[in-house]
Amino acid sequence: MVAQTIPEVEHFVPVAPSREAIDFVDLKVLDFSKYDVGSEERKQLAEQIRQAMTTQGFFTIINHGISQSEIERQVDIGHTIFKRTSPEEKELTRAPIVEKGSYFGFKLRGHWRLTGGKNDNIENFNISRDMEQTPQPTPMKPFIPEIQKFVDFIHKDILFKIYRLFAIALEIDDEDFFVKLHDYNKHDESWLRYMEYYDEQDPKNSNGEKSLWLGGHQDLSALSLLFSQPMSSLQVRDYDDDSKWKYVAHTPGAIIVNAGEIVKWWTGEYFKAAIHRVVQPPEDQRGHGRSSVFYFAVPNDNVVINTLLEESPVLRAAGVERAHKPEGAPTSKEWVNARVQMTGQKAAFGSEGGNKENRTVEKVGKVTTTWFR
Repeated sequence: MVAQTIPEVEHFVPVAPSREAIDFVDLKVLDFSKYDVGSEERKQLAEQIRQAMTTQGFFTIINHGISQSEIERQVDIGHTIFKRTSPEEKELTRAPIVEKGSYFGFKLRGHWRLTGGKNDNIENFNISRDMEQTPQPTPMKPFIPEIQKFVDFIHKDILFKIYRLFAIALEIDDEDFFVKLHDYNKHDESWLRYMEYYDEQDPKNSNGEKSLWLGGHQDLSALSLLFSQPMSSLQVRDYDDDSKWKYVAHTPGAIIVNAGEIVKWWTGEYFKAAIHRVVQPPEDQRGHGRSSVFYFAVPNDNVVINTLLEESPVLRAAGVERAHKPEGAPTSKEWVNARVQMTGQKAAFGSEGGNKENRTVEKVGKVTTTWFR
Protein backbone atom coordinates (compact mmCIF):
# COMPACT_ATOMS: atom_id res chain seq x y z
CA MET A 1 0.00 0.00 0.00
CA VAL A 2 1.31 3.45 -0.93
CA ALA A 3 1.41 5.80 2.04
CA GLN A 4 -0.86 8.81 1.74
CA THR A 5 0.94 12.12 1.31
CA ILE A 6 -0.34 14.78 3.69
CA PRO A 7 -0.71 18.09 1.83
CA GLU A 8 0.74 21.33 3.12
CA VAL A 9 -1.69 23.38 5.18
CA GLU A 10 -2.78 26.96 4.60
CA HIS A 11 -1.01 28.72 7.46
CA PHE A 12 -3.15 31.14 9.46
CA VAL A 13 -1.23 34.14 10.76
CA PRO A 14 -2.86 35.36 13.99
CA VAL A 15 -3.10 39.04 14.80
CA ALA A 16 -0.54 40.53 17.18
CA PRO A 17 -1.72 41.13 20.76
CA SER A 18 -3.39 44.50 21.24
CA ARG A 19 -1.43 47.36 22.77
CA GLU A 20 -4.55 49.12 23.98
CA ALA A 21 -5.52 49.30 27.64
CA ILE A 22 -8.01 46.47 28.07
CA ASP A 23 -10.13 45.55 31.09
CA PHE A 24 -9.44 41.82 31.48
CA VAL A 25 -11.38 39.47 33.73
CA ASP A 26 -9.40 37.72 36.47
CA LEU A 27 -9.82 33.99 35.79
CA LYS A 28 -8.61 31.09 37.90
CA VAL A 29 -5.62 29.36 36.27
CA LEU A 30 -5.44 25.60 36.82
CA ASP A 31 -2.04 23.96 36.33
CA PHE A 32 -2.86 20.44 35.15
CA SER A 33 0.73 19.31 35.62
CA LYS A 34 -0.31 18.92 39.28
CA TYR A 35 -3.20 16.57 38.49
CA ASP A 36 -1.20 13.34 38.65
CA VAL A 37 1.03 14.38 41.56
CA GLY A 38 -1.39 13.13 44.20
CA SER A 39 -4.83 13.34 45.78
CA GLU A 40 -4.06 16.52 47.73
CA GLU A 41 -3.09 18.33 44.55
CA ARG A 42 -6.31 17.18 42.88
CA LYS A 43 -8.30 18.48 45.84
CA GLN A 44 -6.58 21.85 45.45
CA LEU A 45 -7.45 21.91 41.74
CA ALA A 46 -11.03 20.92 42.58
CA GLU A 47 -11.30 23.82 45.02
CA GLN A 48 -10.06 26.20 42.32
CA ILE A 49 -12.76 24.84 40.02
CA ARG A 50 -15.42 25.24 42.71
CA GLN A 51 -14.43 28.88 43.21
CA ALA A 52 -14.40 29.55 39.46
CA MET A 53 -17.68 27.78 38.78
CA THR A 54 -19.59 29.47 41.61
CA THR A 55 -18.55 32.96 40.51
CA GLN A 56 -18.00 33.18 36.74
CA GLY A 57 -18.36 29.78 35.12
CA PHE A 58 -14.97 30.32 33.43
CA PHE A 59 -11.41 29.17 34.13
CA THR A 60 -8.10 28.62 32.31
CA ILE A 61 -6.05 25.42 32.08
CA ILE A 62 -2.30 25.33 31.43
CA ASN A 63 0.06 22.33 31.07
CA HIS A 64 -2.81 20.17 29.84
CA GLY A 65 -0.81 17.95 27.50
CA ILE A 66 -1.34 19.65 24.11
CA SER A 67 1.55 21.84 22.95
CA GLN A 68 1.28 25.29 21.40
CA SER A 69 2.62 23.87 18.12
CA GLU A 70 -0.14 21.22 18.11
CA ILE A 71 -2.75 23.92 18.71
CA GLU A 72 -1.34 26.00 15.85
CA ARG A 73 -1.42 22.92 13.63
CA GLN A 74 -5.13 22.42 14.35
CA VAL A 75 -5.84 26.10 13.65
CA ASP A 76 -4.06 25.68 10.31
CA ILE A 77 -6.02 22.51 9.49
CA GLY A 78 -9.28 24.32 10.16
CA HIS A 79 -8.14 27.31 8.11
CA THR A 80 -7.21 24.96 5.27
CA ILE A 81 -10.66 23.36 5.30
CA PHE A 82 -12.30 26.79 5.02
CA LYS A 83 -9.94 28.06 2.31
CA ARG A 84 -9.88 24.97 0.08
CA THR A 85 -13.50 23.85 0.23
CA SER A 86 -15.41 25.32 -2.70
CA PRO A 87 -18.70 27.17 -2.12
CA GLU A 88 -20.47 24.33 -3.91
CA GLU A 89 -18.96 21.66 -1.63
CA LYS A 90 -19.65 23.79 1.45
CA GLU A 91 -23.30 23.82 0.47
CA LEU A 92 -23.28 20.06 -0.10
CA THR A 93 -21.72 19.48 3.33
CA ARG A 94 -23.79 22.15 5.08
CA ALA A 95 -24.96 21.18 8.57
CA PRO A 96 -28.70 20.36 8.81
CA ILE A 97 -29.15 22.94 11.56
CA VAL A 98 -32.78 23.86 11.02
CA GLU A 99 -33.79 20.53 9.50
CA LYS A 100 -32.39 18.23 12.23
CA GLY A 101 -30.90 20.43 14.94
CA SER A 102 -27.39 19.22 14.09
CA TYR A 103 -24.24 21.32 13.76
CA PHE A 104 -22.24 18.57 12.03
CA GLY A 105 -20.91 20.08 8.81
CA PHE A 106 -20.57 23.73 7.77
CA LYS A 107 -22.46 26.54 9.46
CA LEU A 108 -22.25 29.13 6.70
CA ARG A 109 -22.00 32.87 7.15
CA GLY A 110 -25.31 34.64 7.69
CA HIS A 111 -27.23 31.80 9.38
CA TRP A 112 -27.48 33.53 12.76
CA ARG A 113 -29.60 36.66 12.91
CA LEU A 114 -28.32 39.67 14.84
CA THR A 115 -29.94 42.99 15.67
CA GLY A 116 -30.74 45.74 13.20
CA GLY A 117 -31.54 43.30 10.40
CA LYS A 118 -27.93 42.06 10.28
CA ASN A 119 -26.68 38.50 10.04
CA ASP A 120 -23.51 37.01 11.44
CA ASN A 121 -20.19 37.02 9.61
CA ILE A 122 -18.98 33.77 11.16
CA GLU A 123 -18.25 30.48 9.46
CA ASN A 124 -17.68 27.26 11.31
CA PHE A 125 -17.10 23.61 10.53
CA ASN A 126 -18.31 21.17 13.16
CA ILE A 127 -17.03 17.62 13.49
CA SER A 128 -18.65 14.86 15.51
CA ARG A 129 -16.18 12.95 17.66
CA ASP A 130 -17.37 10.00 15.58
CA MET A 131 -15.87 11.17 12.29
CA GLU A 132 -18.15 8.91 10.27
CA GLN A 133 -21.13 11.05 11.31
CA THR A 134 -19.61 14.22 9.90
CA PRO A 135 -19.84 15.25 6.24
CA GLN A 136 -16.27 15.13 5.00
CA PRO A 137 -15.35 17.81 2.45
CA THR A 138 -12.46 16.82 0.23
CA PRO A 139 -9.85 19.13 1.86
CA MET A 140 -10.57 17.57 5.28
CA LYS A 141 -9.96 13.95 4.35
CA PRO A 142 -6.12 13.80 4.49
CA PHE A 143 -6.21 15.26 8.00
CA ILE A 144 -8.84 12.95 9.53
CA PRO A 145 -6.33 10.79 11.50
CA GLU A 146 -4.78 13.92 13.05
CA ILE A 147 -8.17 15.39 13.88
CA GLN A 148 -9.38 12.12 15.43
CA LYS A 149 -6.25 11.84 17.60
CA PHE A 150 -6.74 15.44 18.76
CA VAL A 151 -10.41 14.88 19.64
CA ASP A 152 -9.65 11.60 21.43
CA PHE A 153 -7.10 13.26 23.69
CA ILE A 154 -9.33 16.23 24.51
CA HIS A 155 -12.29 14.03 25.43
CA LYS A 156 -10.63 11.09 27.13
CA ASP A 157 -7.82 12.93 28.91
CA ILE A 158 -8.49 16.66 29.44
CA LEU A 159 -12.28 16.53 29.66
CA PHE A 160 -12.33 13.49 31.93
CA LYS A 161 -9.82 15.14 34.29
CA ILE A 162 -12.04 18.21 34.52
CA TYR A 163 -15.07 16.06 35.27
CA ARG A 164 -13.27 14.13 38.01
CA LEU A 165 -12.40 17.47 39.61
CA PHE A 166 -16.06 18.47 39.32
CA ALA A 167 -17.03 15.32 41.22
CA ILE A 168 -14.47 16.06 43.93
CA ALA A 169 -15.68 19.67 44.21
CA LEU A 170 -19.30 18.51 44.58
CA GLU A 171 -18.29 15.69 46.98
CA ILE A 172 -19.87 13.03 44.77
CA ASP A 173 -18.67 9.63 46.00
CA ASP A 174 -17.92 8.25 42.55
CA GLU A 175 -15.19 10.44 41.02
CA ASP A 176 -16.05 8.96 37.62
CA PHE A 177 -19.71 9.99 37.90
CA PHE A 178 -19.54 12.63 35.14
CA VAL A 179 -17.05 10.57 33.12
CA LYS A 180 -19.63 7.77 32.91
CA LEU A 181 -22.20 10.23 31.57
CA HIS A 182 -19.78 10.98 28.71
CA ASP A 183 -18.84 7.37 27.92
CA TYR A 184 -16.69 7.47 24.78
CA ASN A 185 -18.11 4.14 23.61
CA LYS A 186 -21.67 5.51 23.56
CA HIS A 187 -23.13 8.09 21.23
CA ASP A 188 -23.52 11.76 22.03
CA GLU A 189 -23.50 15.08 20.20
CA SER A 190 -20.09 16.31 21.45
CA TRP A 191 -18.18 18.06 18.70
CA LEU A 192 -14.98 19.78 17.59
CA ARG A 193 -15.41 23.17 15.96
CA TYR A 194 -13.16 25.14 13.66
CA MET A 195 -14.45 28.71 13.51
CA GLU A 196 -13.47 31.78 11.53
CA TYR A 197 -14.68 35.31 12.22
CA TYR A 198 -14.35 37.65 9.25
CA ASP A 199 -13.82 41.27 10.29
CA GLU A 200 -15.18 43.12 7.30
CA GLN A 201 -15.65 46.48 8.95
CA ASP A 202 -18.74 48.44 8.02
CA PRO A 203 -17.60 51.95 6.99
CA LYS A 204 -20.80 53.30 8.59
CA ASN A 205 -19.44 52.01 11.92
CA SER A 206 -15.94 53.46 11.62
CA ASN A 207 -16.28 55.81 14.59
CA GLY A 208 -14.32 53.55 16.92
CA GLU A 209 -17.35 51.69 18.26
CA LYS A 210 -17.15 47.93 18.52
CA SER A 211 -19.77 45.98 16.60
CA LEU A 212 -21.24 42.79 18.00
CA TRP A 213 -19.98 39.60 16.36
CA LEU A 214 -21.92 37.17 18.55
CA GLY A 215 -24.39 38.33 21.19
CA GLY A 216 -24.56 37.41 24.85
CA HIS A 217 -25.48 33.80 25.57
CA GLN A 218 -24.80 30.71 27.63
CA ASP A 219 -23.53 27.68 25.73
CA LEU A 220 -25.84 24.72 25.17
CA SER A 221 -23.02 22.34 26.13
CA ALA A 222 -22.01 20.98 29.50
CA LEU A 223 -18.48 22.27 28.98
CA SER A 224 -16.89 24.32 26.20
CA LEU A 225 -13.13 24.30 25.65
CA LEU A 226 -11.56 27.12 23.62
CA PHE A 227 -7.90 27.05 22.69
CA SER A 228 -6.63 30.53 23.53
CA GLN A 229 -5.87 32.92 20.66
CA PRO A 230 -4.52 36.50 20.70
CA MET A 231 -7.46 38.51 19.37
CA SER A 232 -9.17 40.39 22.21
CA SER A 233 -12.81 39.81 21.33
CA LEU A 234 -14.24 37.30 23.84
CA GLN A 235 -16.00 38.98 26.75
CA VAL A 236 -17.47 37.62 30.00
CA ARG A 237 -20.41 39.27 31.72
CA ASP A 238 -20.25 40.04 35.43
CA TYR A 239 -22.87 37.94 37.22
CA ASP A 240 -23.47 40.76 39.71
CA ASP A 241 -23.80 43.54 37.14
CA ASP A 242 -25.81 43.04 33.94
CA SER A 243 -24.07 45.94 32.20
CA LYS A 244 -20.47 44.98 32.99
CA TRP A 245 -18.46 43.01 30.43
CA LYS A 246 -14.75 42.16 30.66
CA TYR A 247 -12.35 40.67 28.11
CA VAL A 248 -10.76 37.23 28.44
CA ALA A 249 -6.98 37.53 28.19
CA HIS A 250 -4.89 35.44 25.82
CA THR A 251 -2.55 32.90 27.40
CA PRO A 252 -0.43 31.08 24.77
CA GLY A 253 -1.01 27.33 24.87
CA ALA A 254 -3.88 27.58 27.36
CA ILE A 255 -7.43 26.28 27.17
CA ILE A 256 -10.27 28.57 28.24
CA VAL A 257 -13.05 26.47 29.78
CA ASN A 258 -16.60 27.60 30.39
CA ALA A 259 -19.64 25.82 31.75
CA GLY A 260 -22.86 25.74 29.75
CA GLU A 261 -26.51 25.31 30.59
CA ILE A 262 -26.24 21.56 31.23
CA VAL A 263 -23.82 22.15 34.13
CA LYS A 264 -26.11 24.90 35.41
CA TRP A 265 -29.00 22.42 35.53
CA TRP A 266 -26.92 19.62 37.03
CA THR A 267 -25.99 21.89 39.93
CA GLY A 268 -29.20 23.90 40.33
CA GLU A 269 -27.20 27.00 39.32
CA TYR A 270 -24.66 26.45 42.10
CA PHE A 271 -22.16 26.27 39.23
CA LYS A 272 -22.72 29.18 36.84
CA ALA A 273 -23.28 28.86 33.12
CA ALA A 274 -20.87 31.47 31.79
CA ILE A 275 -22.50 34.44 30.07
CA HIS A 276 -20.28 35.57 27.23
CA ARG A 277 -20.25 37.28 23.85
CA VAL A 278 -17.85 38.12 21.02
CA VAL A 279 -17.29 41.71 19.93
CA GLN A 280 -15.16 43.38 17.31
CA PRO A 281 -11.61 43.68 18.69
CA PRO A 282 -9.72 46.86 19.64
CA GLU A 283 -8.81 49.18 16.78
CA ASP A 284 -5.22 47.92 16.50
CA GLN A 285 -6.53 44.38 15.82
CA ARG A 286 -9.28 45.26 13.34
CA GLY A 287 -9.36 44.20 9.72
CA HIS A 288 -7.92 40.80 10.66
CA GLY A 289 -9.77 37.51 10.86
CA ARG A 290 -9.94 35.30 13.92
CA SER A 291 -9.45 31.55 13.58
CA SER A 292 -10.33 29.42 16.60
CA VAL A 293 -10.58 25.80 17.70
CA PHE A 294 -13.20 24.62 20.21
CA TYR A 295 -14.43 21.40 21.76
CA PHE A 296 -18.01 21.24 23.03
CA ALA A 297 -18.87 18.37 25.38
CA VAL A 298 -22.38 17.10 26.04
CA PRO A 299 -23.49 13.90 27.83
CA ASN A 300 -24.46 10.69 26.06
CA ASP A 301 -27.74 10.92 24.17
CA ASN A 302 -30.05 9.24 26.71
CA VAL A 303 -28.73 11.00 29.84
CA VAL A 304 -31.60 12.86 31.52
CA ILE A 305 -30.41 16.29 32.65
CA ASN A 306 -31.57 17.39 36.09
CA THR A 307 -30.12 18.59 39.38
CA LEU A 308 -27.93 16.08 41.21
CA LEU A 309 -29.41 16.52 44.70
CA GLU A 310 -29.19 12.82 45.56
CA GLU A 311 -25.56 12.55 44.45
CA SER A 312 -24.06 15.78 45.88
CA PRO A 313 -24.13 16.75 49.57
CA VAL A 314 -22.65 20.10 48.54
CA LEU A 315 -25.75 20.92 46.49
CA ARG A 316 -28.06 19.83 49.29
CA ALA A 317 -26.17 21.98 51.79
CA ALA A 318 -26.34 24.94 49.39
CA GLY A 319 -30.13 24.61 49.35
CA VAL A 320 -30.43 24.60 45.57
CA GLU A 321 -33.70 23.64 43.93
CA ARG A 322 -34.17 21.05 41.24
CA ALA A 323 -33.92 22.65 37.81
CA HIS A 324 -36.79 20.69 36.25
CA LYS A 325 -39.78 18.68 37.33
CA PRO A 326 -39.02 15.00 36.59
CA GLU A 327 -41.42 14.91 33.65
CA GLY A 328 -39.91 18.11 32.24
CA ALA A 329 -36.24 17.14 32.33
CA PRO A 330 -34.84 16.71 28.80
CA THR A 331 -32.42 14.08 27.61
CA SER A 332 -29.10 15.32 26.33
CA LYS A 333 -30.04 14.66 22.70
CA GLU A 334 -33.49 16.29 23.04
CA TRP A 335 -31.93 19.43 24.48
CA VAL A 336 -29.02 19.69 22.05
CA ASN A 337 -31.07 19.15 18.90
CA ALA A 338 -33.83 21.56 19.96
CA ARG A 339 -31.40 24.26 21.05
CA VAL A 340 -29.24 24.00 17.91
CA GLN A 341 -32.32 24.14 15.71
CA MET A 342 -33.62 27.43 17.08
CA THR A 343 -30.37 29.25 17.83
CA GLY A 344 -30.08 32.57 16.05
CA GLN A 345 -33.35 32.25 14.13
CA LYS A 346 -35.17 35.10 15.91
CA ALA A 347 -32.40 37.67 16.20
CA ALA A 348 -31.81 36.30 19.68
CA PHE A 349 -28.09 37.02 19.64
CA GLY A 350 -27.81 40.57 20.93
CA SER A 351 -31.58 40.98 21.08
CA GLU A 352 -32.77 44.53 21.59
CA GLY A 353 -36.08 43.30 22.95
CA GLY A 354 -34.86 42.21 26.37
CA ASN A 355 -36.42 43.40 29.59
CA LYS A 356 -34.90 45.74 32.14
CA GLU A 357 -32.52 42.96 33.20
CA ASN A 358 -30.97 42.92 29.71
CA ARG A 359 -32.16 39.44 28.87
CA THR A 360 -34.71 37.61 26.75
CA VAL A 361 -36.05 34.17 27.64
CA GLU A 362 -37.03 31.75 24.87
CA LYS A 363 -38.70 28.36 25.16
CA VAL A 364 -36.74 25.37 23.83
CA GLY A 365 -38.76 22.15 23.88
CA LYS A 366 -39.48 21.30 27.53
CA VAL A 367 -37.19 24.01 28.92
CA THR A 368 -36.02 27.58 28.27
CA THR A 369 -32.82 29.37 27.33
CA THR A 370 -31.79 32.98 27.88
CA TRP A 371 -30.13 35.49 25.58
CA PHE A 372 -28.28 38.52 26.95
CA ARG A 373 -27.46 42.05 25.78
